[in-house]
Amino acid sequence: MVVGEFTQEANLVILGAGPGGYSAAFRAAELGLHPVLVDSRKDLGGICLHAGCIPSKTLLHVAEAVYFGQRAAALGVEYSPPRLDLDKVRAWVRQTTDRLAAGLASRAKKLGVEIVVGRATFDDGRNLSIHGGSVPRLKFRRAILAVGARAVDHPALAFDGRLVLDPWQALQVERVPPRLLVVGAGAPAVELASIYAALGSKVTLAFEQSQCLPAADADLVRPLERQLAERLHALKAGCTIQESSVVGEAVKITLAAGDDRESQTFDAAIVALGQRGNTGDLGLENTKVKIDAEGFVEIDAQMHTTESRIMAVGDVTGPPWTADRALAQGRVAAEVAAGWNSAFDARAVPRVAFTDPQIAWCGLTEAQANSQGVAHKVAKIPWGASGRAVGMNRADGLTKLIYDPDTKMVLGVGIVGVGAAEMIGEGALAVEMGVELDDLAGTIHPHPSMCELLSDAAR
Repeated sequence: MVVGEFTQEANLVILGAGPGGYSAAFRAAELGLHPVLVDSRKDLGGICLHAGCIPSKTLLHVAEAVYFGQRAAALGVEYSPPRLDLDKVRAWVRQTTDRLAAGLASRAKKLGVEIVVGRATFDDGRNLSIHGGSVPRLKFRRAILAVGARAVDHPALAFDGRLVLDPWQALQVERVPPRLLVVGAGAPAVELASIYAALGSKVTLAFEQSQCLPAADADLVRPLERQLAERLHALKAGCTIQESSVVGEAVKITLAAGDDRESQTFDAAIVALGQRGNTGDLGLENTKVKIDAEGFVEIDAQMHTTESRIMAVGDVTGPPWTADRALAQGRVAAEVAAGWNSAFDARAVPRVAFTDPQIAWCGLTEAQANSQGVAHKVAKIPWGASGRAVGMNRADGLTKLIYDPDTKMVLGVGIVGVGAAEMIGEGALAVEMGVELDDLAGTIHPHPSMCELLSDAAR
């Protein structure tokens, strides 16, 4: 490595050390490309590990522990009301992320991935300047953008990091506001509402859509909305934010639903309305990379951008913003950079809300099939048919298959219920492999279990 006024040359440079970036780096190293991974954070993992996916799922497990105690009374097991130690909760989240970050660092070292800490900008389609790092400039043969996305604020409710938080700030759990507004209908909003309700906030969840998780079928969402109606202070569908103002140490917000308007005071608000690509300060105007109005990079199935030497993966390429998609795209990009004829052509990217109950789906939803005019039939089994679910007092679930009426090929799978996130992988495999109902029906599942309802629905 040459420093000072000189430029280091690299076969492959990857910008961003989140799931898309580190998966690309690890796969590239396995293929002998000697990648250089550049990120402003010294620890690998990106937002997903340090402020997003892992902290949220860890906190949701804390919420599950609270809710389990409440449910246990029906089984004849009584617990005292839980006492939450917020310092210990935060310490557990940090311990979890630190352990996983150490594992990523160990693998990077074993594979020989070079890590450069600093902020990179493009001088042109072949050269990068590194700001604040030990390497001032990098000349690359190939580059992969894996810089992620950032939260979009509301025009009437701008982020200030104190009273109005983005989802990643909210997951730091600096405090538990007595009165909390969560704005948004997607999985991050619903998960955050669930977390803070378990921690003790009186949570109002407000969204413009007719249901939360609008990308999921309504019959999967209904069991979750019933639970949210019990656990949250208020669930407001078809609701918009009109205006807000700071009043002392609180924020006064005007909510509108139809012709009704009301002003409420909250101790904090969390806005989770989607994301925008982190492309604003990368110097991409010095390249031929095309960016859409939301800041997302245009790519093809092989992760190529419109600049021949630059590729892109993960959240910076637009929705769905899932780590599993980013991981898969990162591996594809590394293989393409190595000369392989790989492509990202997944038929099923699982979508999951890690709520209680969990909702998971993949492939074609019933709503999509109807709107697109796709011939289909639906098979559904309520979890009241499962001895395991009934014995656990978790018969609030549903397993659903969407299939082609002629070929009997599985087009989509949806599950709502405890452990749905762990079961949807089989559904994704079924859709990806073009499985027919007979194949799924003939697969022997453990009994009693909730996963056997997949084969029951197929039969």
